[in-house]
Amino acid sequence: MKLKQKSSWITYREMLDQVTNNSIKSWLIENGPITKRISAKEDFELNLIRYEIDKVDELDKKYLGDDVGDIKVREVILLGNKIPKVYAKSLIPVDTIEKGFLKLGSLGTKPLGDILFEKDIFNKTDTIYSTFSDEVNIFWGRKTKYLVKNLPFSVMEIFLIDE
Repeated sequence: MKLKQKSSWITYREMLDQVTNNSIKSWLIENGPITKRISAKEDFELNLIRYEIDKVDELDKKYLGDDVGDIKVREVILLGNKIPKVYAKSLIPVDTIEKGFLKLGSLGTKPLGDILFEKDIFNKTDTIYSTFSDEVNIFWGRKTKYLVKNLPFSVMEIFLIDE
C-alpha cells in the first residue's frame, strides 16, 4: 500500500478544528484497541506486511529520540469483512524490545493492541495527526509515542476511510 503524507503533523486541538467528519474523528480519538473496535462489528483479520530491522527517516527517529539504535519496523493492514480499514506501522527500537518488553519483538500476526492495552506498563506520551493520500483519496492518520520502562516506540495508524 503506497500512502504519501500530505500535511505536516498537527496537535490534537488542531486536528479537532480541521476534521469535520465525525466518523473519522471518532477513529482518530479512539482510546481503546482499534482491533477490538473493528472486530466488534466485523470479521477481523490482520495481514502482516513486514516485520524487520530497517532504516527509518530522520523525523521518525527524532520522534522516538535520536539515540534509539536499530529499529524493528512492523507494517500491517487491519481488515474488517476482508476490507482494509487501517494501515499501521510500528517503530520499535531493538533496545525497547530487549530492555523494555520482549513480547514486542515476537508479535508475528498478533495485534499489538492485544498487549498494548492489556498491560499497565505502557505509557502513552504523545499523539500527533496528519493526512495521507493514495493518489485518489485523502485519509487521516495518527502517530502515538509510547514508553515501556522509559524506552520508546511508536505506532502510526492511517484510517482508510476517505473524507
